[in-house]
Amino acid sequence: MEPMANENAALQEREFTGTAAIRPRSRKVRKEPDQELADALVRRLCQLLDAGDFFGRHALLPPLEKLEKLYLASSEDKSQSEFNCAVSPKVRQQVPLLFQAMAGVMEEQTGFMIQSTAEINGEGFGRGLLYSGRVILVLRSLRAGFPFPFTSAEKTIRYGAECIEEGLAFLDKYKEITSQHGLLSLEG
Repeated sequence: MEPMANENAALQEREFTGTAAIRPRSRKVRKEPDQELADALVRRLCQLLDAGDFFGRHALLPPLEKLEKLYLASSEDKSQSEFNCAVSPKVRQQVPLLFQAMAGVMEEQTGFMIQSTAEINGEGFGRGLLYSGRVILVLRSLRAGFPFPFTSAEKTIRYGAECIEEGLAFLDKYKEITSQHGLLSLEG
C-alpha cells in the first residue's frame, strides 16, 4: 500500500509545480462589432421606438439621437438603480426592446423566425432568450440588472452585436442538423 501512496504524492507534487507556470487570466480582448450588424441593430431599435412614439414627436431625429433621447438611461437613472437595489423603469423598458431588436436582426440575417423573451423582476434578476423553434440561440442571465441600464449607444450596440454574433454562430454550428430536420425537430 505504501508504494501507491508515494506515487500519488509524487503525482500531486508534479501538478503543483506545473500549475505555477500558468499565466494569470486576463480580460478578454473585445473586438469591434460587425458594422453591418450594428447598423441593422440601430435601425431595428429605432423602428421599435417609433412604434411606441404614438404622435411622432421624435420621428425626424437621427437614429443615434433618437436612441439617446428615448432609449438610453441617464447617469442619474443608473445611480438611482444602483443605490436602491431596485430596477428603474428605464431598465424595464430597455431589456425587452433590445432583445426584440436582436431577434429582428437575426430574422433578417437567417430567414428563420426568431422569438425573444425577456423578463426582469423588481430586484434586477432575470433572463433574456432568443430562440427559434426548440433551439435556444442566446441565453443571457441578468443579475442585479447588469449590464443594464445602458447609458451609451456604443455599449448598447456592442452588447447587442455580440449576442447576435453568438446566435448566428450557434445556428451555423448546427446548420447541418437543422437543414436536414428543421429547427422544430432538433432535440437537445
